[in-house]
Amino acid sequence: MNKKLVVFDMDDTLITGNTWEQFNIAMGVSSDDDYRLYKAFANNEISYQEWLDELHKLYNLTKNTHTKEQVLGYLTQYELAPGAKEAVAAIKAAGHDTLLLTGSFQMTADAVAFELGIDEAIATTHCHFSDDGLLDALHTAGDEQHAKLALLQEFCAQRSVQDDNCVVLGDGANDVKLFEYFKHS
Repeated sequence: MNKKLVVFDMDDTLITGNTWEQFNIAMGVSSDDDYRLYKAFANNEISYQEWLDELHKLYNLTKNTHTKEQVLGYLTQYELAPGAKEAVAAIKAAGHDTLLLTGSFQMTADAVAFELGIDEAIATTHCHFSDDGLLDALHTAGDEQHAKLALLQEFCAQRSVQDDNCVVLGDGANDVKLFEYFKHS
């Protein structure tokens, strides 16, 4: 058997729904504002950083009262996709390594990976908390499609995983660069 690294996307692949949308709403962003900003980015009217900057303004972190426990609660309200547990179990039973790679939040990725028994989790976005335990910033690796590719290439290089031994599973526009680069997708 040729051991593979099977890389899973998270939103709408292993879990239902969109973590970013759910988080933004929990942070007080209206569904209309969330969609407006997403469409502006998708239509190349604003950059990824401008999109995040606008979200930060809408979060109003200067008056923030969102504790680490609350944020963890927002980010762990997910539902596993039908068949996710069985798919991961079958892949692991076949002797393959697994990785969850998402353009979403590390807190969610860690919870989903733990629940499904996925070996490791990498997300492009991390929550930063002040000394008094309040959310004060989001740190991101950048535009998700480029960041996911760079993070996976780095992961594979660090573990000597050849590109042709990497299988990528995903569903969205932020996975396209992965699909183009890795021939098993």
